[in-house]
Amino acid sequence: MAPWLPTKEEKYGVAVWNFPRTSEHHLPLQIGETVHILQASEGWYRGYSLRNRAARGIFPASLIHLKGAVVEHRGAEESVVPAEMPMVQEITTTLREWATIWKQLYVAGQMERYQQVKQMMYELMERRSQLLSGTLPKDELLQLKKEVTGKIDYGNKILALDLVVRDEDENILDPDRTSIISLFQAHKKAAQTITQRIQEETSPQQNALHCSARLAASPSHSLYLCVRNFVCNIGEEAQLFMALYDPGEQRMISESYVIRWASTGVPQDIELLNNLKAIFTDLGSKDLKREKLFLVCQIIRVGRMDLRETFSRKLSTGLRRPFGISGPQPQKNYQVNYEHIDI
Repeated sequence: MAPWLPTKEEKYGVAVWNFPRTSEHHLPLQIGETVHILQASEGWYRGYSLRNRAARGIFPASLIHLKGAVVEHRGAEESVVPAEMPMVQEITTTLREWATIWKQLYVAGQMERYQQVKQMMYELMERRSQLLSGTLPKDELLQLKKEVTGKIDYGNKILALDLVVRDEDENILDPDRTSIISLFQAHKKAAQTITQRIQEETSPQQNALHCSARLAASPSHSLYLCVRNFVCNIGEEAQLFMALYDPGEQRMISESYVIRWASTGVPQDIELLNNLKAIFTDLGSKDLKREKLFLVCQIIRVGRMDLRETFSRKLSTGLRRPFGISGPQPQKNYQVNYEHIDI
């Protein structure tokens, strides 16, 4: 058998199949269990489960789905931190904890509570998928995090689990870095929020309104930009900066899409000819409510200070000078998530 070698990239994974212990060297795993991989050899891994770090053993590599992680203190005392955002990790941990109780409710015959927990788990999995998509704008991401934390706290309350206290950004408070007074105030606020949440869940009218509003809401809004051609007699290279502009606030509300245009009238990267496309994905519900919204194109000339310079004079090159600007106003369409504007 080949020797066991320390892994460099394969450090963290999730079991996608149950693995029973048939030998004293095996590490038994269940579906969804996370593992820290230390060594590898001919299709096998050696490591330990994050549920029980003391028990170590070997397990088939084919049963592990590798995931990104940050390795700290490589060597004998190394540790892995999942690369996922903290909210996604909390949802994953909550689903595992609820799944155990969910099975116990079925065995005990508590079907009403069983169905309630099942529905909450489905909703958390849906929210987790939205968080992992990475397409939500900031305002909708914050709203989604508040909705997720409210559902987690409500579920922990009805299942008689511990109450989790959070800060204003919905992150779990660290008791070692938070004062006792701040913890008490956060705990009091969390208890009030859960009480309000229970009242909303027990009210059929409020629950129906909440569900209809959630179904009607769009997860994100995007604007698709396709540049067909750029016709302008500049005589030198140019740079085109395209961004969304709010005339009311007099500022850009998005990042700029940059196109580098050659003096020959085609893109500097000829492979991008007829393929200049971009998607602005940072549009939230607040952006769609703006009174006016413009797609602004700023043209920057790159070259000589004066176009009349000749070889008989001292040439200046590489200078960036403003040349022009254009600002068509996109037509808003609230029935679809994508808007198509050709330039």
